[in-house]
Amino acid sequence: MPNTTMPPRSDAEIEEPGIDRIVRTVCAPNCSGTCGVKAFVRDDRIVKLEPASYPDPRYERICLKGIAMATQRLHGPDRLSQPMIRAGARGEGKWREVSWEEAYAFLAEKLERIAAQYGPSANSWMSMTGNYSIKSSLAPMRIANQLEGTTFSNMGMMGDGNCPATMLAFLGVMSSAQRYEDHVGSKLIILVAKNVADTAHSEMHFLFEAMDAGAKLVAIDPRFSRTAAKADQWISIRPGTDTAMLMGMIAAIREGGLIDEPYVTANTNAPFLVRSDNGMFLRAGDLKEDGGNAYLVWDDESASIVPSREALRPRLRGAIEVSLRDGTTLGCRTAFDVQEADWDGFSIEEAADLCGLDADTIRQLGIEYARTDPATIILGQGVQRYFNGHTAFRAAMTLGALCGKIGKPHAGVHWMDGAMLQMVTALDFASQWVVPDGKVGGTLPGTRMMDIITSGHPHPVKSLWLTKYGFGTQAPLFKRFVKEVLPELDLFAVTEQVMTPAAEYADIVLPCVSFLEEELDIVGGGENFYVQLRQRAVPPVGQSRSDWEIFAGLMEHMGRGGPWRMSAEEVCEGILRDHGHPLIRAITLDQLREGPVEMALPTPYVPFQDLQFPTASGKMHIYQEELAEFGEATLVFKEPLEGHRSKLSRRYPLTLINSHHVHSVHSQHLGLGYIREQLPEPRLEIHPEDARQRGIADGDAVRVFNDRGHFKVRITVTEAMRRGSVNLPQGWKREDFIEGHHSDVMNLTINPAQDRLMESNFNFFDNLVEVEKA
Repeated sequence: MPNTTMPPRSDAEIEEPGIDRIVRTVCAPNCSGTCGVKAFVRDDRIVKLEPASYPDPRYERICLKGIAMATQRLHGPDRLSQPMIRAGARGEGKWREVSWEEAYAFLAEKLERIAAQYGPSANSWMSMTGNYSIKSSLAPMRIANQLEGTTFSNMGMMGDGNCPATMLAFLGVMSSAQRYEDHVGSKLIILVAKNVADTAHSEMHFLFEAMDAGAKLVAIDPRFSRTAAKADQWISIRPGTDTAMLMGMIAAIREGGLIDEPYVTANTNAPFLVRSDNGMFLRAGDLKEDGGNAYLVWDDESASIVPSREALRPRLRGAIEVSLRDGTTLGCRTAFDVQEADWDGFSIEEAADLCGLDADTIRQLGIEYARTDPATIILGQGVQRYFNGHTAFRAAMTLGALCGKIGKPHAGVHWMDGAMLQMVTALDFASQWVVPDGKVGGTLPGTRMMDIITSGHPHPVKSLWLTKYGFGTQAPLFKRFVKEVLPELDLFAVTEQVMTPAAEYADIVLPCVSFLEEELDIVGGGENFYVQLRQRAVPPVGQSRSDWEIFAGLMEHMGRGGPWRMSAEEVCEGILRDHGHPLIRAITLDQLREGPVEMALPTPYVPFQDLQFPTASGKMHIYQEELAEFGEATLVFKEPLEGHRSKLSRRYPLTLINSHHVHSVHSQHLGLGYIREQLPEPRLEIHPEDARQRGIADGDAVRVFNDRGHFKVRITVTEAMRRGSVNLPQGWKREDFIEGHHSDVMNLTINPAQDRLMESNFNFFDNLVEVEKA
């Protein structure tokens, strides 16, 4: 939590008996906090953490997760300290410890044989975010490229792909958010499935400050979360109906005549002419041979069709007949006309029925949002984790555009942004830090990984190396992986700190350091714009190595170590020097040694304040022609795959969602002593009426099941849950359950529209189950 009691002490002020050294480093387990901390070290062990100082003291904070990680995980009894090769059948639990040289020889033989037999693309890597820093993030891509192997993408598989994909299609960027402190000044803040108090708790105080300054806070969430408990208004909608809620608000502002039409006309592609035959935009080349690809509008100033960039008074609504270059005529309408025709069939009452709300609740919030200036919408990642989750992000951005909120101080529509996302998305992917030797491998969508391996298409994949990924707890359908995918792999390697469910089935397990043991790396803020230097606080446990060191050692063994022969300092300096973002490139390692450096953004930072958007048209894309073949060129509501009105709901009437807990990041902290005191076991949350109907009571063991599988767990009966839905906070291992695992019932269905935008998202909230007493 923020350090509100006293300022951090300087090293000179600290007199600690028996303390050998104090190291400023960064706690970065992908909770987005990226908290600067001071590690107090005695006998090469961290005995205490304190918040480290920042230029802005509002970012000085610490939490129980970080303390538990530093004092209980680092030197815990389950830490892996030496490479291990399987000595029995996969999953049997028989291992033999080996040296790094033997481990490298084992890996090299497997990788080289697979490449010779199936081609280099048959070797694959998949990495996640367990170590939240730039050098460790680049290492798996780098070795995959050098060996011309395959990288499986991770955004879709972690269930986070719809956020950047939809923002890229609408705004031209993959992430966008103002600083948290800039929410102070907003008069209305709407959180859509954004549980800040649990998932970004270090930033929650900024919302309190905004409320103290006069902001109204509205939480839209099926659960009465800790954030909802602090809000001025809690709106409990059915899971998976966020798009309907936002489209109902759009219906309300249309009904009230509250669309900011001059803003929409000037800053979106709504005036662009759309062909009636295929739903695509009319282009200059459609009218004449050498016309080119310019978007066309009807310009009232010149009373003619002109390229959108030349129009003085583009018309927002209307239809027109045009003569094509082949002499035929074709009807066209503005994109806004096409969109409004679709919206005419979706009423506030329809939205209310879908969401399980009173229509006036939706109407009043829509009108309040339109009339309040400035007003902000902040989206959480839960809204995207349904089969059609991409439409929720699009609906929120459309609502913001219609009301003229985007590009204004203390307003806008935000997902998340920070220095880390800027460091990753603006990276020069052609630089030596990603592409050593000038060799480039391939990338395949992570959500299709199991299908690709079992089918051998588009090419065989015979090895899989996982890094920074709790695959056995965080991935869907792990039982399918074990039964169907694993037999197709000649090599399954896992880099880990402890023996995880995935590591148990590996052929080889490589011990890796934690972020507090790694020599040097650069960390960007998950939801702030600070860049920090993460320095080693304690030596590596046993023979554990960083991802970079593991890959460098393997490449040296294979006679290709040249591009890896550099110090951690040289790597960090080079990544900064060669970065694609000028504000990252302007930061030096010497500056970071002095303390955190904030990216030199304007204050306040207002995304798109100049109303210039890096899309193909330079405008916000309310109409998206690339989705026309899927019936989604306009914003439409589509039912969840397993929604409450589906036939499946007659058999499985409860929607299962998986919240994040304030005391753990995925599975990283749940096994630690301090955390176990707070979270001793997994519990399924269920509404009292749903429990009564099934004859179950608080603490009972229940069976949760659907056609895909089942698991057994105890329940917590609570009015915090909406009727018709249940919640299991995620991250638990299989051994924590009475039987089975919640991944056994999860849904991973590919959405081709999402594939068109970027890649299909893991839709693990789009998941119907039934519950019965065990």
